[in-house]
Amino acid sequence: MIEELQKRFVAAMARQEVTTAEGLEAARRISRQAKEEGIDCALTGGIGMHVYGYSRATEDGDLLASNTLELPSEQKLSFGGESYLVQIGQRTITVTVTVRNDDFRGFYEAALSDAQTMRDGLRIVTPEWLVILKYLSQRSKDQLDLFWLLKESGLVDRDRVARLIEQIIGRPAAQVALIGLERFYIQAEIMRAGDENGRFTKGQRPL
Repeated sequence: MIEELQKRFVAAMARQEVTTAEGLEAARRISRQAKEEGIDCALTGGIGMHVYGYSRATEDGDLLASNTLELPSEQKLSFGGESYLVQIGQRTITVTVTVRNDDFRGFYEAALSDAQTMRDGLRIVTPEWLVILKYLSQRSKDQLDLFWLLKESGLVDRDRVARLIEQIIGRPAAQVALIGLERFYIQAEIMRAGDENGRFTKGQRPL
């Protein structure tokens, strides 16, 4: 047990969280390179969540892009894309550039096309598309992001989420997808009520 705890401690110490400022600067550098190469890209992932107000821990930067870049690749992604290393001060930050080449490609391309431009020129995936992409991912950390997005008042237009899904896969398939998403909507409302009340009431524990 002690040896296992020591391994976990060493692994945790080796992980260095990326601050919002560091992540944004790394994303800007990759974005500028992408622009020079005629590649469209937009911020997503943990740093994207930071921009929308959710300061969860993250260890890298994430971008959606229309193509990979002419840069030395740290790693190729099995679902499409590459990661690159960016030096920010004394730190080396990994920026993952996703270019989906699987069944979800249409969703990612539409999210990239619909991205909004921030004041500094960096584009960012909209909250509605973040909801869709994180729902498709089904990873634990993405589900936590999804709950946060949905419980924040005025951040996500749920009707627009439905329309966007329908645009990609059609009305019948979208209705099926929205049945699954409804569970997250309900849980987000419970979480919001808990936040407003200062605590969860009996029967309102997270699912």
